[in-house]
Amino acid sequence: MDDGESLSRLTEREKVCLRQWLQHRSAKEIAADLGVSHHAIEKRLKMARTKLGATSSLEAARMLGEAEGYGQAVPQSPDLVADPLPLHSGVTRLTVLGVPIMIMLGATVLAFLLQPAGFSQAANNQQVAPAGQPALTPGAVPTPGTEAVLRTLVAGLASGSPDYDKLSPQFAPIVRRDLPVTHPMFSSMGELKSVTFLGRDGMGGDAYHLVFANGSAIMSAGLDSDGRMAGGILRPLSGSAPAPGTEAALRGFVAGVASGSPDYGKLSPQFAQVVRQDLPRTRPLFSSMGQLKSMTFLGRGEMGDDAFDLVFANGGVIMSAALDADGRITGGMFQPIAPPGR
Repeated sequence: MDDGESLSRLTEREKVCLRQWLQHRSAKEIAADLGVSHHAIEKRLKMARTKLGATSSLEAARMLGEAEGYGQAVPQSPDLVADPLPLHSGVTRLTVLGVPIMIMLGATVLAFLLQPAGFSQAANNQQVAPAGQPALTPGAVPTPGTEAVLRTLVAGLASGSPDYDKLSPQFAPIVRRDLPVTHPMFSSMGELKSVTFLGRDGMGGDAYHLVFANGSAIMSAGLDSDGRMAGGILRPLSGSAPAPGTEAALRGFVAGVASGSPDYGKLSPQFAQVVRQDLPRTRPLFSSMGQLKSMTFLGRGEMGDDAFDLVFANGGVIMSAALDADGRITGGMFQPIAPPGR
């Protein structure tokens, strides 16, 4: 039986569970959202695994994601894959980007169906900049209209009634499909207090730090030729202070990569291996950005990694780190951006 036939056997309830599992939610969290017991969720996940022949719920969720498009809608790179980190009752993987392509692992994907000219193609058709050429957009200022569209989308998600006319035809169905997950998320965060432009990412989208009454998020937006939101990313954050040691570990990691000599003893074994493998590409990226000028804590991701806004002399990144029990970096997130005013 091929994947298409297997997927067709899934019930809608099983699909809902897999979609939320792909967003790294536990069985108890999914159960609370759906108003059922966590045992019912575990049973649905087990049935889905059996029907798809998957060895884990995460594998099954990824199979569904690829089939429905959102697994391929995010421009992803396999370059740097970190150690598995314990999440809820299972394990998941955090990713760090090693090339100038925006990736958010451990993030809730709104979509990256960014079709307008200048935006990278999805998944296997990525356009990767040559090694040593940071994906930084000169003169980073927000594209006119992105903040307003982003504010409108946030308000619509919080109320449960997004203005689909302000979304591209490709993006609107994805927002509609994910509303059962994004609506409670945004409604629980309360009033939007501030929206701060962080810079332009390597895909041409504008990245912002949104602070709510009860949390924060990193979000980005890309517009089509009609000024409608055509895609973006959403990464919920929490916490008002980083976990002890993450900032120092991240500073040391950045300095080591820029010099070409990371301290592998301060990385978990599996993460050290992939950092070493990707060093020929990550070293030129960091060394070209020059001196690290500032490092601002943004919040904690759902996977326990602390996210920071790093501003260098010649560029910037949004970067996160998660530490293991021995204080070694075991994974994180890396998104090159062009900081404001550059």
